[in-house]
Amino acid sequence: MFSLSSWLGKIWADRLMARETAKYESAIAELQSNLRRVVDTELATHKNELDIYKDKHLKSHNDKIECYRLVVDIVVEVLGDLDFFFINGAPVENEIKRRDEMNRGRMRAYGYLAMLAPQEVMNAYDDLFDHLLFVINGQEPYEWTKVRELSLAMLNEVRKEIGLGAAPIAYFGKL
Repeated sequence: MFSLSSWLGKIWADRLMARETAKYESAIAELQSNLRRVVDTELATHKNELDIYKDKHLKSHNDKIECYRLVVDIVVEVLGDLDFFFINGAPVENEIKRRDEMNRGRMRAYGYLAMLAPQEVMNAYDDLFDHLLFVINGQEPYEWTKVRELSLAMLNEVRKEIGLGAAPIAYFGKL
């Protein structure tokens, strides 16, 4: 009789254990499913936020590059006129008009830079154009080496700002 009750007790215990195990496995599966849904939702949200951030950052970076290209175009125009005038010793055709265009270009470039550039780029631009204005107004001599130095300083600040390398570019030519 003892062995019969022991055997019945074992069967009941095994059944109870199986029911409890099934109940807990079901609860664990439901928790895992809920957790997976929460993780998937959070992951999708963060992926979407990351995509938005990447698009915004990439657009901002491209806007900066475009802005700097416009500024370089303006600087090239001004430097071309100064070179023509000082190297040839002859007045630039329509000098008054060219001075006005240079001044407008200088201000336009400053506005472009003020929207996107950090202070270091602004300072290098100011140094270059302050010097050019002194040259144009006869307060300083025109020296290409000085103009090149200030131009490269500005370009190096731009390169640093947009991440085009830590090492500055330098002129190693003969002029």
